[in-house]
Amino acid sequence: MASTSSTSAPSIETATGSEDYAEARVPASQFQSTWDISLVRMGLTVSASDLVFGYTLGLYFGFVQGMLISLLISIIVAAVSIGMGMIGLRERITFALTTRFAFGRQGSRLPSLILAVVIAVFYGYIIGITVSVFPGANVTGLQVFYCIILGVIFTVISALGFSRGMKWMGRIGVPLMIVLVVIADILTLIHVGGFAAIFNAEPKLAGQMTFAAILGAGVAKWMAGATISADIMRFGRNKRAVYTSTLAEFVLGNFGFNLLGLILGLGLKSSDLGAAFGLIGLTGLATVAFFVQAVTVETNELYAGSFAAANAIGVSRRVSNIAIGIIGIAIGIIGLSFGIIPSFLAFIGYLGYVLPVIPGIILADYFIVHRMSYARSIGSITAVNWRAVSALVVTVAVNLVLGLVLGDAFWHVLPVLGGVIYLLFSIPQTTAAWRTKPSVAEAVVV
Repeated sequence: MASTSSTSAPSIETATGSEDYAEARVPASQFQSTWDISLVRMGLTVSASDLVFGYTLGLYFGFVQGMLISLLISIIVAAVSIGMGMIGLRERITFALTTRFAFGRQGSRLPSLILAVVIAVFYGYIIGITVSVFPGANVTGLQVFYCIILGVIFTVISALGFSRGMKWMGRIGVPLMIVLVVIADILTLIHVGGFAAIFNAEPKLAGQMTFAAILGAGVAKWMAGATISADIMRFGRNKRAVYTSTLAEFVLGNFGFNLLGLILGLGLKSSDLGAAFGLIGLTGLATVAFFVQAVTVETNELYAGSFAAANAIGVSRRVSNIAIGIIGIAIGIIGLSFGIIPSFLAFIGYLGYVLPVIPGIILADYFIVHRMSYARSIGSITAVNWRAVSALVVTVAVNLVLGLVLGDAFWHVLPVLGGVIYLLFSIPQTTAAWRTKPSVAEAVVV
């Protein structure tokens, strides 16, 4: 049975406007259609970064291997997204507020800060990737100009919130980006002489990356998107919205766009995405589509990051929105100066050590320790849940040993270990909660 608080009035004063219910449960009057939620969520995966990842697959792996890698990534990330999205739907709260329930009011600052930093860097890299296909993107002055203009646009739309800004851009940006890549794939197939040439193509960098390494990088890349699912799903009307929008985001969006990027990578064999579009005469269309679509994905990133940063450092969402917007512009400029795709791939390689631990702990806390119900009010959450904080620190340490010492490229990027360690720390609380009736179990878990 869902938490009784999931559809009731907010437990504390509702913050509207630019705050967009950052500190309260979303009331039923603000629920959105599954269609709009799906388009907004697809805006994260029908994106330049997803196209770049699929394109990168085509540089290192053949068609069949590339498809298998992308499918496995989509399945793993979708499972995490469904769990996190279901918490948002049932409890009507943001990811930042889920960290308060799991880690405590003050303890939540650590995971919120980690996610805010990750999203800020992602946000900056996507600005850089978008600018890389613009005319004159190799000129430093134009790079700075483009990054600043894009950053200002994204910051303003994110400030408008879900219903006034993001869903409208999703309706425009997602379809346009799909049209661009379908046209690009058709022209690529013509360019190389048909699908058989793609199917049998020898990757440009074959053998220079392992299956496990690219699989781990792909999971780490989208773990942030899966983790913040609650930020959008809190506006959903029912459970079907979670499953439908997750299917749209990580199967139609992630897997579909990886597949399209794979075709481009195998067919064009250029390490520069902007130059690749130039080979098939699509620089102009790519510029327009990447700009419109970037508004969708970047406002999503900035929107989620602003909630996490606000919770981490104790400021309003308006302030954190502007701060991450400025940081993202700087990162985009720096990333372009070092080569945007290589530096982006290096960045996502480090995410797996810490990022998956956070949803692992939250999922274990909600679905097992708290029996799928955060019954207490937001204002009465304990200061620090030391079991969760300790599990985060210990799991990150174990992951570093797995990856840096033992050479693991995949297992440490999964959220399983964090959840298991947290449950080991929570055996007395879990046992007591499951021996108690659901209506009073919340009082047992401390």
